[in-house]
This record gives sequence, structure tokens and C-alpha cells, in this order.
Amino acid sequence: MPPLDELERRDESAVFGWISRHFPADGTKIAWERVEGRHAHWRIADDQRPAAKAAEEVRRRLGPGSVVEHVGDSLSPYGVRFTDENALAVVAALLEIPEHHYFLAEDRSWIVVVTMEGDLDVLDRPR
Repeated sequence: MPPLDELERRDESAVFGWISRHFPADGTKIAWERVEGRHAHWRIADDQRPAAKAAEEVRRRLGPGSVVEHVGDSLSPYGVRFTDENALAVVAALLEIPEHHYFLAEDRSWIVVVTMEGDLDVLDRPR
């Protein structure tokens, strides 16, 4: 369904492999307290607010021609790539899927993670 039907599909294992190599883990989750870079965390109880805040955080980091990669950890059968042109609609549509969501800059300079439990984590990585 639009806006997701036209997105470039990717093997999500490359993104998950990169995450596992570059972030400390606490079980199956990122150990945010041990990451390097500028980290922000929100715990949001309202069901609609995490989607709006995540879309805002992704949008703030996008410039002209930016590419974002997304993977989900359960229902999404593959990762997708999208550009700044349709980012808000795509982020909103992806967050309708009940799973943990990982949005990453193509150059890996930032990551936005949204959990089903209402956690939103944003990390701007040092270059």
C-alpha cells in the first residue's frame, strides 16, 4: 500500500549485522547507557505520540537527497530504503506495523529506534 509499495527493498540482515557490530547489547536490546555519541531517550505512553516524535526526529536529521534505511524485528520480511522526499509518510506507515523499528542514516551517522513498549531512542554518532 502507498507510500510503502514503491520503496526499495533490502535484505535486513545487513543492517542488523551492522547494529550488532557497532552497538553494545543487553540481551537482545541495544545497551543505550554504553553507546558513544549524543543519545536521547523518551518513554511515551500515548499510542500515537511515539510515531509523531519518531517522524519528527527522523525528519530533523534529513537533508536534501538523504537516504534512510528501515528494518523491523518481527513482521517486516525485508528492510526498505526511502528518501527525504517521502520520509514523513513512510515513517508513519511503517510505525503502523507492530514491531520494533530501526531507522538509520545511509551513512550511519544517526539511528532512531522505536519499541513496541513506547521507548524512543535517538543516537547521533560521532564521525
